[in-house]
Amino acid sequence: ISGEIMICLPQAFDLFLKHLVGGLHTVYTKLKRLNITPVVCNVEQVRILRGLGAIQPGVNRCKLLTCKEFDILYEDCTTAR
Repeated sequence: ISGEIMICLPQAFDLFLKHLVGGLHTVYTKLKRLNITPVVCNVEQVRILRGLGAIQPGVNRCKLLTCKEFDILYEDCTTAR
């Protein structure tokens, strides 16, 4: 988006975070505490992500993070226990 590489939050959760935190709700709580506001995908972006297999077929919403934001989140998930 605008030349920035974005990471699909549900896919990142599934691949990297689910073994570190209780659930996606915990991730959203951490994002709020870290003052990170994910970008909400529009309908076309959701279709593309679904087509790429990044999100499940029935999912109608998705949020995106920049790589830097994901790094901050990941560090928080791996150090804050």
